[in-house]
Amino acid sequence: MAAPDLLRSPFRMVRSRGMQKTDVISPSLRVREECERRMMRYRSDIDGLRALAILPVVFFHYGLKHPFNGGFAGVDIFFVISGFLITRHIHDAVEQDQFNILDFYHRRIRRILPALFSVLFVCFGVSTLTQTPPEVYNTSRGILWSILFASNIFFYSQSSYFDSSLQANPLLHTWSLSVEEQFYIVIPFLIYFSKKFFKIPLKYMVFSLLVLSFSACFVEIFQDKPATFYLPQYRAWEFLVGSAVMLATQPAVMARSRMTKPVMESFGAIGIIFILVSLVALNNKSLFPGPGALGPCLGAALVLYSGSWHRTVVASGLSCRPLRFIGLVSYSLYLWHWPIWVFFSMYDRPNAWTIPLLLGAAFGVSALSWRFIEQPFRTRPFRLSAKSTIGVMGGIMVVTVLLAFASSRLNAILWHYSPAEQKVMSYMAYKPATMRTGTCFIDRKTEDIEAYKAAHCLDVQAGKKNYLVLGDSHAADRWYGLQQSYPDINFLQATAPSCEPVLGKNGGQCGALLHYIFEVFLPSHHLDGVILSANWLEHDFNGIVKTAQMLGQYTDRVIVLGPSPEYDQPLPLLLVRAMVKNNMALVFNHILQDRKKRDQNLAIRLKGTGIEYVSVYNILCPDTVCLTTVNNNVPVLFDADHFTAEGSVFLAGNMHLFDQTHSNAGRFLPH
Repeated sequence: MAAPDLLRSPFRMVRSRGMQKTDVISPSLRVREECERRMMRYRSDIDGLRALAILPVVFFHYGLKHPFNGGFAGVDIFFVISGFLITRHIHDAVEQDQFNILDFYHRRIRRILPALFSVLFVCFGVSTLTQTPPEVYNTSRGILWSILFASNIFFYSQSSYFDSSLQANPLLHTWSLSVEEQFYIVIPFLIYFSKKFFKIPLKYMVFSLLVLSFSACFVEIFQDKPATFYLPQYRAWEFLVGSAVMLATQPAVMARSRMTKPVMESFGAIGIIFILVSLVALNNKSLFPGPGALGPCLGAALVLYSGSWHRTVVASGLSCRPLRFIGLVSYSLYLWHWPIWVFFSMYDRPNAWTIPLLLGAAFGVSALSWRFIEQPFRTRPFRLSAKSTIGVMGGIMVVTVLLAFASSRLNAILWHYSPAEQKVMSYMAYKPATMRTGTCFIDRKTEDIEAYKAAHCLDVQAGKKNYLVLGDSHAADRWYGLQQSYPDINFLQATAPSCEPVLGKNGGQCGALLHYIFEVFLPSHHLDGVILSANWLEHDFNGIVKTAQMLGQYTDRVIVLGPSPEYDQPLPLLLVRAMVKNNMALVFNHILQDRKKRDQNLAIRLKGTGIEYVSVYNILCPDTVCLTTVNNNVPVLFDADHFTAEGSVFLAGNMHLFDQTHSNAGRFLPH
């Protein structure tokens, strides 16, 4: 019933003790009563919105990123939905003096822990029986911090620029669940105390915290991007957007607003457009989750708001049976899809044939988990009292913690590794000190241009040839090999994370570093050469040419180092698995094929420009097989694409850039 229809009959006949009287009901009160009735109904469109959130996340994690390059933003949609639903539940209970904190956490425990426990137990078993000791250690820590709902903090502490092993942790995705649970700890007290003690309207508190959290996120994303991704204070604004929508759909507010159906239809359509555009447009270079998260969050907010009053076209579309079912199993699907992918990837790189099978397995296991784990524990006969539930689940948590601590010891009993395997395995904990991190390579955690020691890193020495190594981490790891292989040459270093050395880079510390090099240092120092190296992408190619042409006025030579071979997992990890199974195909199946094509395209683009090009890919992969170790089982790479010290020396010695080479240059031969 539309709002105008409610205004036509403002009178209601009421019989009391045999007498008839006429009650005059104000139009606004009738609208408010209708709002309350609508607020109580089941919102099937929210299940559909959950499906719209989970599907891009799963597709993104399973390598199906086109066209949804920003599939990771589905998590932000979940945060908005959670903020909306939880705030509504707590707010309504507090308003009716029926809120009980024990009952609230009882509901959350039944909703979250049973399915989570099942995933953790499976991860414990598979990890202990099949993974290498470093992997078991990382998985066990993931289990421990996940069950304590602090895995976001743990993974943030591990998120250094070179820690690619995080992607091989089957519990990595639980960071978002931990952020959500941390919100659930705070929001009940926020609502309760604002109502009962502070006497502050909840809307003012929610709005103030929302602005504060978003502002902090906007500032911090330029300083420490992983912090804004993992830590709750920078994600809280997304939940609070949902809380704000809940407050905006309260009956009293809706009665005053009198939004018409066409307006609500427009809001719903705009919301869906915001979500879809965000999923397509966002990528790993976006300012996310700061400004980049506004699109999916505002889109989800508009969809939730528009469906609170009218049955819009968008709400009807989201309520279709397939989307509703996916939404119902979305929690289990989120929990199970990532471990399935990680454990399968241990043995083979998923491809066009196996990815559909993995998707089918993820959906099948999730449906079973929803039916036989989630549902029984949310209803009878497994619906225990609050105290019993907390006691049982607390005991299972203790058992899970003990299993996490025991997994490494059990794995050591089951498996024994040769000295060669142990040597390769040790490189899984490799620390790249030779890159001069924090001095000449600015680390992300301390990403401040002031940390760059220009006097040391750009020390031009008279009587020697001076070459500047400029770029990102793929320049920093090459510097050591060049310096060791050619000691008669002085190699300067200016490097920063994700810093392609091309003109037009204006943002962040990379922009500040390049501005200093291009505008201050080079015009005042004539160098013998500049070596540009980075994880080049196709859109960088024209910028490389323009930059090299500009550099020609300050230096005698401009040398571009091409992209290196890259794997989808750390090379030492792949090597250990291959050595244990005596099957090197386990390594080569995981190499990313697009790097070779990118190398070839860059060589073609630079041909005839006068720019010297070194194909790093051809040095490491002269034939159909790529070099993986040097100098008696030392991995060439310590992660997926960065060189060890020995690998860097081998690479530099085989570049043949200079007339004289150091006698050690050829010492690190393929093994």
